[in-house]
Amino acid sequence: GDLGKDVKSLKRVFPCGGVMAAILDDREDVWANAKNNVTGRPGEPPDNLLLVKPYHWKPFQGYADVNNSSGQDLSESDGRKQDGKNDGKDDDQMLLWTADILRRLHERYYSTSASVEKSVPDLLRSMRRETLRRHPSAKVVMSGLIPIHKQNKQSNIRPPIVRYAEELGAEVLSDVAQGVTHVVAARDGSSKIHRARKEYPGCYIVHAAWLMECYWSITRRDEKSHHMGPLPKQPTQPLPVPPSATAKKDVLLLESDDEESDVDEMDDDFDAELERDMMGL
Repeated sequence: GDLGKDVKSLKRVFPCGGVMAAILDDREDVWANAKNNVTGRPGEPPDNLLLVKPYHWKPFQGYADVNNSSGQDLSESDGRKQDGKNDGKDDDQMLLWTADILRRLHERYYSTSASVEKSVPDLLRSMRRETLRRHPSAKVVMSGLIPIHKQNKQSNIRPPIVRYAEELGAEVLSDVAQGVTHVVAARDGSSKIHRARKEYPGCYIVHAAWLMECYWSITRRDEKSHHMGPLPKQPTQPLPVPPSATAKKDVLLLESDDEESDVDEMDDDFDAELERDMMGL
């Protein structure tokens, strides 16, 4: 049937499927078609979409034209927005990351046995899953990144930041607990961060930009440049996750911390901005 003028699909170009194609885009909302992803979750893009860091061309900044509207950059949700001085450098880095992903994808596609059925979505899904699942496997807690009204309930729609972590192979915890390796936070000072530092001194406290760079590059990035406060002297080393452990668990986003309660209005503004971006307004 008609997908609609605001929805992109490889079926428009490859009616029989695009299992050998990779998509590069800085917006995933226009590719969000449940029939194109293995999860079947509404609003999630296909696995062969390579999400890249949103590019904002200065002459068009401030214009809402949908053809020039970049996607949402969750790496800026921590209040550390770039001042424009490093835009060129950041753009070059994204190009290098993308080139590296395509090279690795090409090698995997042609290095496996010819008898094994392969597809680009399957290979990219596997590459992502290995990023944070390999030893030391990551167990992450979100702080200040998910609006309160989207917490305290199970939903078939995952917040993007949770989906990114899970697709990278990390286990997303609802609260600070034994084995936590990272607290991914919008800002320092939340109760989750205080507890992590006190009870689990080997836990990294990082900005959301760390997780986004892992997702954009499909590599495990160094936490040092995104860390809040002193680096842990002995990072938490959880047991490796067995390759066969592929069962997924629904994430119940509970235990909102003090910071999230105090900045409810800020969270609402953040969510409103997110919804505007997702709708392409």
